[in-house]
Amino acid sequence: MRTGAKWSNVKGRDISAWIADMDFPLPPPIHDALIDAVSRDDLGYPAPEMSHRVQVGFARRMEHRYGFGIDPDAVVVVSDVMQAVALSIMTCTEPGDGVVFFSPSYPPFYSVVQDTGRRVLTSSLLCGKDRYEIDRDGFASLVEREHARCILLCNPHNPTGRVFDRDELTFIADIACSHDLVVVSDEIHADLVLPGATHIPIAAISRDVAERAITLGSATKAFNIASLRCAVAACGSVELASKFGKVPRQARGDIGMLGMLGAITAWNACDSWLEALIHYLDGNRTLISARVGDLRGVTFHPPQATYLAWLDFRQSGMGEDPAAALEREAGVKLSAGMPFGTEGKGHARLNFATSRPILKDMLGRIDRHLVAT
Repeated sequence: MRTGAKWSNVKGRDISAWIADMDFPLPPPIHDALIDAVSRDDLGYPAPEMSHRVQVGFARRMEHRYGFGIDPDAVVVVSDVMQAVALSIMTCTEPGDGVVFFSPSYPPFYSVVQDTGRRVLTSSLLCGKDRYEIDRDGFASLVEREHARCILLCNPHNPTGRVFDRDELTFIADIACSHDLVVVSDEIHADLVLPGATHIPIAAISRDVAERAITLGSATKAFNIASLRCAVAACGSVELASKFGKVPRQARGDIGMLGMLGAITAWNACDSWLEALIHYLDGNRTLISARVGDLRGVTFHPPQATYLAWLDFRQSGMGEDPAAALEREAGVKLSAGMPFGTEGKGHARLNFATSRPILKDMLGRIDRHLVAT
């Protein structure tokens, strides 16, 4: 029985599909590396070269997978992406400054901006025919009107699963450069891009935007090792690196050896496992796409990345919080939509990184509940 947050409070035969953990075994190389370290009682302080191996591993991965070269010495090892988001906002903006991001949005984006004393500025994504789209006029107007100082980008996007294309990223980059904004880009889902889309780091768009961008990444999401706590922040200029480094290392906290070992092993030895994962997730995405059409009053755009389905229940008659009703009446625990912003009313987020039988059971329960209501 797993004791993590996803399944720890599930009752009886209920199904958990909320927090972004996967129900799959660890990649064997990571499993073996961790077991080997424990079997040797090798859990002391990590040697300095471990951090350097993380820096080099991330830089090589960015070059190999996305064709974007970065200096390993510009990569800062941190505990997780949200820590890096907070550090970026605290060191690159001032209290009262506006931080703009697209909504619906990963709920911690709202709290981290508020908790650091900055202003939350949200630009609603538009629900297009086949995908969610940037409201370009609205976004540009918001930045201008509210004197934003930072763009907090989530790409691939959580919860909609959008992978912003080169034209969209160029638009964002142009706004950032013309208004002298810092871009903090959370790209933790980059390795989870599904067939049909291609991830482009926004820092790869141009030298100008690269110099004002902090690119955040981690192996934790794609390789299902969230509790190992290791992430990176790649600063695009000496100026940004200097600002980011204003928070003393002791205040940021050192990273444990197992976290760094997990990241190094994931990036260097687990691509075949990742390829198989992507194939399986693509099959689950296809299954959801086929079944949602049969769910009364439910619509969604198939995600281009992640294993998260952003379901729109607004026409189903289930009210503002369909996740609560589904957990109570159908035994299916999804993420409630409202914490993702006002655009989340009537929505719920479904985690489909699970076995196909469980996914089919989950969709069947949702279907039966909708028919009965």
